[in-house]
Amino acid sequence: MEQETVTQEVVLEKVRQRLGSLDTKAEQAVAEVIAILNESRQTLPQQEDEFVSANVSVAQYVAWSPEERFQYLDNAEKANARWVEQQLQKLNAAWLMVIDGQVVAHDADFQNLLKVHEFKALCQKYNGKYPFVFFHPKLFMIEETTAWHATKEPDDAYPTVVVKLRGERSEATLVADFDTGAAHAYIDLNFLLQRGLLTIETEDYARRSEHLSQSFSFFAKPLWFSVQDQSGKLKEVEFFACCIKEWRTSPFVAINPNRTALLGRGLFHKLAPIVHLDFAARQTEIEFHNSTT
Repeated sequence: MEQETVTQEVVLEKVRQRLGSLDTKAEQAVAEVIAILNESRQTLPQQEDEFVSANVSVAQYVAWSPEERFQYLDNAEKANARWVEQQLQKLNAAWLMVIDGQVVAHDADFQNLLKVHEFKALCQKYNGKYPFVFFHPKLFMIEETTAWHATKEPDDAYPTVVVKLRGERSEATLVADFDTGAAHAYIDLNFLLQRGLLTIETEDYARRSEHLSQSFSFFAKPLWFSVQDQSGKLKEVEFFACCIKEWRTSPFVAINPNRTALLGRGLFHKLAPIVHLDFAARQTEIEFHNSTT
């Protein structure tokens, strides 16, 4: 909280009300005291906001309905908005987890988010408490440039890539929109659930954010992504995706109503291919280094 500066005229008026009119020396003395007080306040360390929400147990979190779980996390984010912003900035964090008002886990990379076994171990370490989970808004800073899948604009298309997803029990191939203005992977949650690529566990946390000034909810879940180049070479990496609830009414389909997934540069930093965008043919070609053609 910022220290409040004492205003000279306000104090002088209050002193006059109590003691009556002041002579010149008295007013000068009051002014000097105020100046000294303000100088000392400016040198005091600035206090951080305090975290005001209380954690519940994992057992309580699991017993709640999905909406109650969501509200538990969402209410804490609203009640501690300034504190969360301070911590994300101070720690240069993409995400953080909080128990008893203390940051117990954080990282600058979204891809280093705790996996299921790590998350359960963290809960056990802190006496079975369920942590508050917060994400940096930059996670959804997407430029949404236009160009291969047809968009709502005439004579426009969005660049695409073919990607294979491998999950807990199955695999699926999809044609995803590709945008280097996005940092991560954003996928229709229903698509993943219907194809058995993942399941949502009771301990999973749904979070909310905004894109194109529209609110949406998501789960962060790891999947295996693989891409094949023109020579047949295949590369696969594990990558955390933002799995978007109610995808068809989300802001991710505003520019392309037929979109199922939007893949950003983060995944391709991991795969490290050469990507050729042929604007004349509206095709994307993938080439891996040391591939034979």
